[in-house]
Amino acid sequence: MIPEQDPATETKPRVLVVDDSRVIRIAAKKILRDEFEVLEAGDGEAAWEALEAEEDIALVISDLSMPYLDGMGLLRRLRESSQHRLANLPVIIVTGAEDDESAKSSAFAAGASDFLSKPFDSVQLLAHVRSHIKLADTEQQLEKCQTTAQAEPTLDKLTGLLNQRAFTERGHQELSYAIRHRSDLALILVDVDNFDKAFIKYGRPAGEAILKIFAQIVKDSVRREDSGGRVGLARFGLLLPSATPVGARNLAVRICQQIASRAFRIGGETLKLTASAAVVSPVIRRESRFEDLLAEGQLQLGRALKAGGNRVAFDRKPAAAEPQPAGEENAAAAASPAGPEAAAAAASPEPAPDIGTALQRLAAGEEAGLRPHLRSLAAQTLPLLEAWQRQQPSEDVAAALARLRQALQD
Repeated sequence: MIPEQDPATETKPRVLVVDDSRVIRIAAKKILRDEFEVLEAGDGEAAWEALEAEEDIALVISDLSMPYLDGMGLLRRLRESSQHRLANLPVIIVTGAEDDESAKSSAFAAGASDFLSKPFDSVQLLAHVRSHIKLADTEQQLEKCQTTAQAEPTLDKLTGLLNQRAFTERGHQELSYAIRHRSDLALILVDVDNFDKAFIKYGRPAGEAILKIFAQIVKDSVRREDSGGRVGLARFGLLLPSATPVGARNLAVRICQQIASRAFRIGGETLKLTASAAVVSPVIRRESRFEDLLAEGQLQLGRALKAGGNRVAFDRKPAAAEPQPAGEENAAAAASPAGPEAAAAAASPEPAPDIGTALQRLAAGEEAGLRPHLRSLAAQTLPLLEAWQRQQPSEDVAAALARLRQALQD
């Protein structure tokens, strides 16, 4: 005789804990088992097999250091998956004392939803898991609303912008036109920094109200021939036919500045958010693919986020008329804070150089040509100086950092 299952057990969200330490897996299971059904995997490969077999896993908690396939490899495989449920699955990365800040930043840029440290704090672990499962469930409900909308299936129901599918279709159309007519096309992706935390803290009504305001900023910023879409929870895309790289970068800076300038009263609190943007303005060729433009934009957004957010990242590919040395078709992206210094650099007829190029030009006596970009370049060195200060604390360096931060704010 088959025993009856407890109905409460059947409805528990399923969580996969991935760690090569059985002790850690047991500890996590004890903390979560009252509210969640906990599955276990000893490494990334075993976790991947479980994720492919069990379609109702709602969240993954994964260690970074594991044999066969480590946490970073599992995270990348998930984010690169062609299956929507796997590509968007919440992943909480668990870090130990041996994992440095660089590893954490790399995982965050690769798409980690959150971080926790060993040993587990039961209250913290439960709170993080609850929040991310709630957020993922909200996103799924929004997607269902978009899928079932009958009146205007190409529009995002909340913002009135193109939805993700319609935006991608428009992107293919605009790229085909640019290829046929040998014209320019720029893509901008804008992501509201840390919106998921604000959504979890203040709730859905406040989050949706904020998104509507930001969507209006996007609508008010584009030309009649441009297209705007909502392509993620708090991510917006813009297609700019015939836009120059400088013009596209100016627009991205302007949108980020407008978002950062808004303040929201929620209850008795004032909330201010910033945004990061990626500008992709490639040389259009017959073999160009819109999926590649989107992938480049996602990569640049990851770089902007890793650099601290509140900045505009842009590609540095040469214009079609410029000679291009062999092997330099894909130049490195650059990033600058989305403040006044970024606007000045974007308005300059010459794109801001990266730090390495700037140092070479200074050594060659070309300081005058770098003057429009010096503020932006100085801002880019801050993360390196702060990392040095954390590695080798010094009162002199700390004082210099404070003076530099103050100068950049003035």
